Amino acid sequence: MPEAGREKFLKRRHMIFAAIGSAIGLGNVWRFPYMCYQYGGAAFLAAYIIGLFAIGIPWLLTEFAMGHYFQKGAPGVFKSIGRKWEWVGWFPTISAFLIDTYYCVIMAWTLIYMFSSMTLAWGAGEAGAHQAGDYFFKTVLGLSESPAHLGGLQWPIVGALAFTWIVIYFVIYRGAEIIGKVSEVVMSLAWVLIAAILVRSLTLPGAVDGLNYYLDVDWSVLKGGGVWFAAFSQIAFSLSVGMAGMYAYGRFIAKKGDITNNTIITALCDTSFAFLAGFAVFSTVGYIMQALGVSLKDVTISGVGLAFVTYPVGISLMPTLNRVTGVLFFLMFWLIGLSSAYFLAYAGYMVPLMDKFGWDRKKVTFWGCLVGFIIGLLYCTQAGLYWLDIVDRTVAFYTLLLGGAIASLVVGWVFGADKLREHVNATSDIKVGPWMDFLIKIVVPVGLIFVAVYGGFMQDLKEPYGGYGTWSNFIWILMIVVLIASFVLQGMKWKDEGLNKYK
Repeated sequence: MPEAGREKFLKRRHMIFAAIGSAIGLGNVWRFPYMCYQYGGAAFLAAYIIGLFAIGIPWLLTEFAMGHYFQKGAPGVFKSIGRKWEWVGWFPTISAFLIDTYYCVIMAWTLIYMFSSMTLAWGAGEAGAHQAGDYFFKTVLGLSESPAHLGGLQWPIVGALAFTWIVIYFVIYRGAEIIGKVSEVVMSLAWVLIAAILVRSLTLPGAVDGLNYYLDVDWSVLKGGGVWFAAFSQIAFSLSVGMAGMYAYGRFIAKKGDITNNTIITALCDTSFAFLAGFAVFSTVGYIMQALGVSLKDVTISGVGLAFVTYPVGISLMPTLNRVTGVLFFLMFWLIGLSSAYFLAYAGYMVPLMDKFGWDRKKVTFWGCLVGFIIGLLYCTQAGLYWLDIVDRTVAFYTLLLGGAIASLVVGWVFGADKLREHVNATSDIKVGPWMDFLIKIVVPVGLIFVAVYGGFMQDLKEPYGGYGTWSNFIWILMIVVLIASFVLQGMKWKDEGLNKYK
């Protein structure tokens, strides 16, 4: 069982806010609403809820509980199960680092838009609506022709990226004590802002038409595999599982902390935020449709285009409070990104490094942030969006899902799902039964492999991802590099067998 003397969140609510903040991220705003619209409205919600309880909550519970049981980050957890399994913990750790390098760049775009909203830099009224796309792709990104044409650095993005990493450094350099306090403030403010944005969006003309598209029910989609793939993949992305960090957050839970309650609260708050964001987004989409006299197919409602093209269009067209709404929206966007970014940095890859090598926390924090910033410069080039998309497909899809499936199999069959359940029940008011063993050993790994194969591998075999041609092969190359690096790190010697020298 675990060693004593490790850092903890000062209060239980700090841990809950930190976990909620790590789960709620950019995908809650720009991916969940689109999935709900595309896959039958309430039918997608039904599939999502089923997937949440069948895969998402068991997966999250597993990571919290294993970190709490062994009091270690992901690599330490799997090393404790068996030396040969340590690489299973490094696989998501490396993925967390790679995700953070481009996630912070998206936050940099958000900062630029927060200030741009003050002057409506992309233009006001219908003129601004038609110029919003050019402003993002040409002015902000300076997008080149292909991944091969890196072009120069976009210096406003570099500056915003540097600021973002500096903030992350000051949040995490003192560890869980400060992370918990900051998370409470950040997430409370994010909820207030999304509520204010929602109220503003619902009062716009045409908002109801947008909501009708958002919640239009088509139960027939449940017969196909597409809706289940979409729901399961969104759950994995949204809960921040498979990124190593939840093991570290689990270790920060107090000895008698309620693991099951913490898991359920985190999962349900994450889902609620995404659902509310969908109301705000589609209310605005409905307003755009009415103001411009266009149909839904003419409005971009997915991916980066939703946040950085469509919403600015809505801001340009708003008759009143457009600048204020824009500032609040992008501030909210940056805050939910921040809570995920410092989670990925500290819990995702810095805690495992401190565990493994006994490095000083402040030094690891400094160098971890600096290296993350330097690698992030790739995404600040004129080809940055292409490389961001390619790397995201690799680490936030394939390595996340496959790594999660392998981890679940190791925990369920090697460590023992029944042993995990006993530990969870010893700390929690809500008891889980033997059915949880079946979910961890069978349902979670099968579901994740289904998503990776059906929604990813089979599609990418038919046609190179993203239309990048031979450049899409970087997906497979990077996956192999991550796997090799995981085994290399496994082969390195532990200092004091993972006892951490934080103080």
